[in-house]
Amino acid sequence: MNQIWQMWQGGVSPTVCDRISLECEQLRPMEANVGDGRNTEQLVNTEIRRSEVRWAGQIKWINELVYDFASRANKAAFGFDISYLEDIQYTIYHGTDEGYYDWHFDTFWGNGTAFDRKLSLIIQLSNPSDYKGGEFLIDGQYEQPDPIQLKTRGTVLCFPSPIRHTVKPVTSGVRKSLVAWIEGPKFR
Repeated sequence: MNQIWQMWQGGVSPTVCDRISLECEQLRPMEANVGDGRNTEQLVNTEIRRSEVRWAGQIKWINELVYDFASRANKAAFGFDISYLEDIQYTIYHGTDEGYYDWHFDTFWGNGTAFDRKLSLIIQLSNPSDYKGGEFLIDGQYEQPDPIQLKTRGTVLCFPSPIRHTVKPVTSGVRKSLVAWIEGPKFR
């Protein structure tokens, strides 16, 4: 483990991955949007992002699972003042439309609230054999997580939300993941 990201290869069992997918597939799907955090208007922009999302923040046991991993990562490496799980997004990238998410940050510095996104957390729900492409990368100035471990089903990755990252296009199959953001009082 290092100080830029924390990863648990296969940290979530296949049975739990199946349960997450089953429950999230019951939620209303929508085309993913993008925003800058300064206003409530979110826009669909396929030049930046192409994926399907469902919002899973109301599923209590998933909230608890995510917050537990975020707390463990925070204690081991980051030491941020965190207090709130903003939301949880079940994300599906389809190879049929080369689903991807261009380089971006999860923290919106000018958001006008008293809180910032501080940690981002991803749980890999697909098997690596389910899709091609779809690599997750963080800013090249930092050590990259091992790509084979990262694609292992059930792997959990947690990193500071201000770090730039991307999901490369999925060229075939389907990549599913759970993404969450943990907030705390504004950075100072």
